[in-house]
Amino acid sequence: MSRLEFFTLWSVEEPPRQLLSKCGHMRFQTPLPLPLPKLLVIFGLGDWSGYSRETEVTAEVCLSPDKQSQRIGKLSTDSRSLVWEGDWRLDFLMDSRSLAERGTPAKLILTVSGQVIKAGGFSSSTPARKRSATDPPHSPLLSESTIPLVRPEMPLDHDHHAADISERCTEVIMKDHDQHQLSDVSERIPKVVIMETSPLPAKRPKPAIVGIEADICKRLDEGTRSRDRRHSVPPHRGPRKLQFGLRRPPGPQLASVCPSPRWGHALCLSDPDTAILVGGEGPNQQPCADSLWKLEIDSDFWFPMEPLSSGPTPQSSIGHSATYDPETKRIYIFGGMRVGTRFSNVHILDTMTWKWTSEVAVGKVPTLAYHSATIYHKELYVFGGTFPAPPGSEQGPCSNMLYIFNPEYKIWYQPIVEGERPLPRFGHTATLLRNQLLIFGGRRPPVYLNDVHILDLGFMEYTSVRMPPGSGQPSPRCFHAAMPVSDHKMLISGGCCTAGSLTDAFIFNVDTTTWSSITLATLNGVPRAGHAMVNLSSARLPESNQEREGRTGLCSVLVFGGSDCAGTFYKDTARLQLDLNEGNSQVR
Repeated sequence: MSRLEFFTLWSVEEPPRQLLSKCGHMRFQTPLPLPLPKLLVIFGLGDWSGYSRETEVTAEVCLSPDKQSQRIGKLSTDSRSLVWEGDWRLDFLMDSRSLAERGTPAKLILTVSGQVIKAGGFSSSTPARKRSATDPPHSPLLSESTIPLVRPEMPLDHDHHAADISERCTEVIMKDHDQHQLSDVSERIPKVVIMETSPLPAKRPKPAIVGIEADICKRLDEGTRSRDRRHSVPPHRGPRKLQFGLRRPPGPQLASVCPSPRWGHALCLSDPDTAILVGGEGPNQQPCADSLWKLEIDSDFWFPMEPLSSGPTPQSSIGHSATYDPETKRIYIFGGMRVGTRFSNVHILDTMTWKWTSEVAVGKVPTLAYHSATIYHKELYVFGGTFPAPPGSEQGPCSNMLYIFNPEYKIWYQPIVEGERPLPRFGHTATLLRNQLLIFGGRRPPVYLNDVHILDLGFMEYTSVRMPPGSGQPSPRCFHAAMPVSDHKMLISGGCCTAGSLTDAFIFNVDTTTWSSITLATLNGVPRAGHAMVNLSSARLPESNQEREGRTGLCSVLVFGGSDCAGTFYKDTARLQLDLNEGNSQVR
């Protein structure tokens, strides 16, 4: 028989949801959306022989550890399903309404009372990982006790929105965490021939990172530093674009059109053949006037987006995020800043109609820049970044909070997250591998970070990855680029630190929690920070062919823009083919 799995159903409009276990198959759980359902169906499928005959499985709904849970019923080998249509306790119902106002789901928990005979018949979507034990909050560079955590007050008038939030939260159906794994991301793709006709200057400028990168820290206040900055910037030498060995149709060709040099922009795919570029900042700390671009990847042709789209477009900014949801075919632009202005609204681009909308959300709306944003189960997960500076301060505090935006109900909320929370930071990256979010690097002034934290989105729990000395861990950095190259590997490139901008690249394997240095021949030698990377392989390979095509160990990477943090900005577009085979990580 198949492995034993437990499922629950609370609505005829939703598919059954699987309950997960990470406690030796003696405890299973899943988030339960609020308001509380009127009906619950719980059942087990598969081989029950892993439990002894007298084993019982108790089902209960829990709101929080300090609140008494409500029992639903029992399952056993003789009664493998139950239907509950009872009444919720009055105190339990009132507590759940308070929880719903904060946007936090309840938990459905199954507790096994009995004996596990064999573990081979059980299933869990969170495989065992080799990780170090979690200790108290710790930074690899400085003690947490030496840096007091800043807990800023949110710039939201909660009293003004309380009635609206309460009314809407009672209607919110929080999407629980599907246990269907993300489809395997292919590590293989046919070769892409790169012909570098005009290489970027390989000469490394002086490590004057204090010029631009220090200015960013100074410009993290709110609206008090809009005057022109006068500092020496070397004359801009615009590097020419890399051209690739791709055939073009015969006949006269269009004049070359491409985005202006920039860094701090956002880049994401809108389909396997198209990438969207949003915002960024160029020389003299000026927001790019040509903010929105569309790239046809195969032909390497750029097109300005304004004539192609309709609706209110986002202002050009830096430190924002652009995230694509392949299920809804929408791109979410959030946060960022420009001189004198901070942004907290969400702009949405429907790539089916190319229409922009600006959402006015309720709930715990954050105002952030230099954060990270990830789409998971149709919701936007935002971590870290910087808040606006309070009055009289030159710099806003860093954040280590997790915010979630639900587009369906236009509401922001903060989930309850367990485990060892990362230090506050900005300029970091957050990379989604299956149902795990890998948070790496960033800066918490005056310190740069190189720690790794893993957020399990199924259990909403942080785990800190401890790296022994000499493990090949990347140096501390911020404003680097990162992306998934398979379902268990993450690539990081460049960034900046106290010594200047960086040229190196590394791959992190989440299954073995190890780092390996790789060679990016086209990019190494050119210091680059504030650039963007996207994985072309996972978007181009059909799900049914990903495993078969993946055996070649190749991944295609698109890189755009960046800066050397000393006054030079790039506008080159490079495509790399990365060999992911063990012991042979390089660009072909």
